[in-house]
Amino acid sequence: MAENPSNELKFALFADLHYKKGMYIASVGDVESILARANESGVDFVIHCGDMCNDYKGSRELTSAYLENPYKIPAYGIYGNHELETKENDMSYVTPLLTNREVVWGTPDGKIGDGSIAYYHFDINGFRIVCVDTNYSFNVEIGLWEHNLPASWGAPIKNIKANSLGDAQLVWLENLLDDAADKGLKCLIFSHESFSGVWSRSPDTDTVREMFRKVNKKREKTVLMAVNGHLHTNHQKMVEDILFIDVNTVRNGLWIPKSEVHYTDETFLFADYDKEGREISKKDRLVSDLWMSAQTWYYSEPLSAIVTVTSDGKITVDGKK
Repeated sequence: MAENPSNELKFALFADLHYKKGMYIASVGDVESILARANESGVDFVIHCGDMCNDYKGSRELTSAYLENPYKIPAYGIYGNHELETKENDMSYVTPLLTNREVVWGTPDGKIGDGSIAYYHFDINGFRIVCVDTNYSFNVEIGLWEHNLPASWGAPIKNIKANSLGDAQLVWLENLLDDAADKGLKCLIFSHESFSGVWSRSPDTDTVREMFRKVNKKREKTVLMAVNGHLHTNHQKMVEDILFIDVNTVRNGLWIPKSEVHYTDETFLFADYDKEGREISKKDRLVSDLWMSAQTWYYSEPLSAIVTVTSDGKITVDGKK
């Protein structure tokens, strides 16, 4: 594939919505606002960097709003460490809800299968979008890599190297990047945990960064950008000619494990839904009623970014306060 410096890609980006009724202030309206901004900006797709929802089975209204959006925008996402948090939310249910488009999954045949492999890629406009899953850890007793389990938000207690890709995914990633270099595709990497080595690091950081160096030596600017969520903060830094971006949370601006009630009379518009995701009521509700509000400070509006990337390496990030 011949490189074309004028190739351009534009997408909407957000992370860590943490939607669950009664838990945080995050709402379906937040996603609708992000999608409306994406549509107005003329994006090619919208993507989230994990922790979209803490209860997929109990949140049909959210997945419908995102995947069946009225603008027909291609929508993608990855696993954060909270995707399987609520009981009965297993990978067979959640993985198909990561996207509304055909992608190439990290399975031998590229098909979704039973959903137990949640990393994937797709190619668009001369770019390769690589969506990884940093929810593997190593079980020393049986000598195997395991994915985070349902009804949890982290690695099994006895496992080591939490927030990893695991050996099989590392092989997949290296082959995918090498193939992109051969085809002249520019790669954008999306993960929940960071590979920056600056503000946070997955245990695979050194290995992944060496892959980036190797493939960029093979063909310059094959890997242009790596994006992560998880930290609920904003960072960006050029490291070895790759832009690393840490994407802020949509609404949960500050979280402190031990705190006191700091919201008193503040209210928000709360929408309730039935099991099918149909709205059944809407009313003002005290922020302090939310069971995580004693630990959480919320942004007044949902945060997202519009990112424009050209194949010659120019990247523009239009954020939101």
